[in-house]
Order: sequence, then C-alpha cells, then structure tokens
Amino acid sequence: MEIILKSIIFVSFVIFAVLFVFSIVIFAVHHKTGGALFVPTPKVMIREIITAVDFGRFHDIRELGTGDGRFISAVERAYDRPVTGYEINPIAFLITWLKIRLFGLNSRVKFTNFWEQDLSSAQCIFCYLFPDIMARLGEKLNSELSDGAYVISANFTIPGWTQESIVKVTHSIFNDPVYIYRIGNHRRDSLHTITH
Repeated sequence: MEIILKSIIFVSFVIFAVLFVFSIVIFAVHHKTGGALFVPTPKVMIREIITAVDFGRFHDIRELGTGDGRFISAVERAYDRPVTGYEINPIAFLITWLKIRLFGLNSRVKFTNFWEQDLSSAQCIFCYLFPDIMARLGEKLNSELSDGAYVISANFTIPGWTQESIVKVTHSIFNDPVYIYRIGNHRRDSLHTITH
C-alpha cells in the first residue's frame, strides 16, 4: 500500500511539474504571440488543405507558427517540398524539430519570431494564428509578398482581403473554413468555394 501511495504522489508531482513548466512557457511567450496559443491544426483540416492546394508548384513555403509540425510534415511527405517554419514557443519548437528529425525531412523550423523575418521570397504562406493579429499580419504580407504568392489561413480571415477560395472541411467536429488568398487578387472580388 505504501508503494502505491508513493507512486501516486510521485506521478502527481511529475504531472504538476510538467503543467507548471508549460504554464511558465505560455506566460513567457504570450506577449510575443499576441495571445495566440499552441493549438494544433486538426488533421482533417491538414488533409483537406493538402488535397485542395498543389504545393508541388511552390519552391519556398513558409509556416508562421508551426505548432506540432503537422503542416510541415504533411506538405513535405505529400509533395516532396520542404517547408520553413517559425516558432517562438519552445515546447512547440521542440516538437516540430523532433518530428522533422524523426521523419527524416528536409524542412526546417527556426526558433524565432516570424514578425522579424523577411518573407519576401515566399511563394506560399500557411498560418493558423489568432484573429486579433490578422490585420497586422495582412499589412506585413501585403508589403512583403510578391504578386502571385499564396496565403493560406486556417480558420480566420485577413481583414480587408478577398479570398480566392475557401476550403470548407466537412467533418462533424472540425468544420472550420480555410481561406486561400493570392497576392495581386486579394483586393478584388473573386470567390470560389471548394467543399470536400
């Protein structure tokens, strides 16, 4: 009985320690992320994006906030195209970095703030961020990306932009839209809806 009690106390302590460290990390990066939390993109949404967009035509693909690396690994495995991701949450960065190594991918993740990065050579940007920062993101991408570059935003629109298409995920739990914009057309009315 004493061993069981000690085991329960030890496991409880480990769980508390992990949650405590996770809370400190979240608090430490909160001001840098603008409130965006580490929320993985649903797998069903990733599958629909991979089906709806031909990533094989892009040579410079970026992900703003990699989460657990699902998008990076899915794109490279499906299209043999490496992705460069940016992540400032140390836990999410480590998960993505490990996933890239374990799967033997050519993609890379940088432990840095994407706001400080030059994105001008990117042909495709993917993000699943937070609504409060989307207007600022739109300004950055509008000023840095070249005509023809694609911006894919899971769940949240970029204010003032017109999407080229919307991927609607038809799933009982995850049915959030994915907005696809093309620089040069993002200020015009040209809307198509893709339902999968």
